[in-house]
Amino acid sequence: MEAGKGEHASVIRDKTYRLLAKIAEQERMIAILSASARRGEEAVSQAEAERSRRHELLKLLCETEVRLSYAEKEIRILKIRLRENEDAQALAEERRKRIEELEMLLSVRLKPEDPFGLSTPSSRRISKKNSSEENRLKRGGARIGHRGSGRRRITESEADRVLPVDGKIPPCQCGGFWLDGGIAEHSVRRFIPSRMENILYRKRISICSCCGRQAENPTPGAMPGWMYDNGAVANALVEHYLHGATAGAVARKMGIGRGTFFGIAHRTAGMLKPVFEKLLEELRLCRVIHADETGWTMDGTKAYAWLFANRDFRIFLFRGTRSSDVPKEALGENPELVLVTDRYSGYSPLDVEHQYCFVHLLRDVKKEEKNFPDDQEVLSFAAEMKPLLSEAIALRRLNLKPEEYTATAEKLRTRIMELCVRKAEHPAVQYIQNIFKDNEQRLFKWTRSPDIPADNNFAERELRPTVIARKISFGSQSEKGMATREILMSVLHTARCRGYDPVEFLRNAMDKLSIDKNTDASTLAPKIRKADTS
Repeated sequence: MEAGKGEHASVIRDKTYRLLAKIAEQERMIAILSASARRGEEAVSQAEAERSRRHELLKLLCETEVRLSYAEKEIRILKIRLRENEDAQALAEERRKRIEELEMLLSVRLKPEDPFGLSTPSSRRISKKNSSEENRLKRGGARIGHRGSGRRRITESEADRVLPVDGKIPPCQCGGFWLDGGIAEHSVRRFIPSRMENILYRKRISICSCCGRQAENPTPGAMPGWMYDNGAVANALVEHYLHGATAGAVARKMGIGRGTFFGIAHRTAGMLKPVFEKLLEELRLCRVIHADETGWTMDGTKAYAWLFANRDFRIFLFRGTRSSDVPKEALGENPELVLVTDRYSGYSPLDVEHQYCFVHLLRDVKKEEKNFPDDQEVLSFAAEMKPLLSEAIALRRLNLKPEEYTATAEKLRTRIMELCVRKAEHPAVQYIQNIFKDNEQRLFKWTRSPDIPADNNFAERELRPTVIARKISFGSQSEKGMATREILMSVLHTARCRGYDPVEFLRNAMDKLSIDKNTDASTLAPKIRKADTS
């Protein structure tokens, strides 16, 4: 019985071991399958990742192909631009060589040059042509065919003194004796040096019996409280501001210091400012005005002297700028005004009619002729243009009738413009032609009337003394000094051009102001003694 139980237990145990073995085998298989499943999942995920990566790469490839197509297109455009740049560089190089050739032509010096080119005065020129035979036969500066008037004698009524000349005449060398031959007259102008006269005026003081106010008669010919009379002041100011004598020389002549002299000038200019403003108002009503400007200095800084003038006006302005604000201030708005100037752009913004100076144009033509003495085109153009410009400049001096003048002027204009529209190859000729073509409306106002000149020589001549004053005085030392100079120069120069004696005019004006301090100074402006104000 016990043996059967033991055998049965052994069988059960064996089955149990086999079952456990199967379970273990199954667990091992499950583990293997689980591992295989995990590897499969990993392979699937890797495949998905690979597909995603391939998709991204394909997308990137498409984008790259698009960018490549754009790049190829840009490369084609750049190649085109490169070719254009190469052509432009070739053209620039060709022009650079042409410029170098022209510069070489300009730099050729056939002989020592004058310091200021064609503007060099005859006294500064290195060499001058011999005078022509015709000029050498001239007697002085008389006009051809004019007999001259000779030296005018002083009549007895004009003489300040008539003095007899007595004395014994030495015997004649031939041994004869002298007979009475009448009276011989010899007109002589004698210079009397000026000097300061010291005068002490004694004036009775009057006292009002009611209020006690004191009064006294004004000192004749002197401003109240001034040591120097109006005549001395007028002479000193005219010497400096009209004739250009230095302030130091005038002060030494008067026996005063420079500071005292300029103090007198400042006070006098203050009294005459209304006269200056009145002249400026009258200037704006003129039909023809010449204008020019030159350098000036104010306490060492750059400034400018401006002149606006015609036969009845000389208006000077001294400003620290060369802009168009100055002529606008001087001339205002006058569309009917003809303003004669050079081609300086500072006058262009003005709402006036412009007339450019033909003398400057003639100088430009001569300059190009001098720069290219071997070029036949330039020489031929200059040979035709110069006589036309010279004839235009001199036309108003021929005293032609208005109809004859206008017809002649229009013919000249036509000939000049025909020459300027003619085809030209040389840059120098094209330069002159372009001046006329671009500024035709500003070059031929002179064809209307002989009252409108074709040149601006008038302004340049009137401004020349100011240039000399700048060179010897080095300009002004303050804004107040420039204001004083513009007032006194304008008043004195205008008085002289209107036929007044500047000293007498200034002295009379100061006499009136010294008698009545309430006098309206603007009424003292010099009157125009001619019918026309243009």
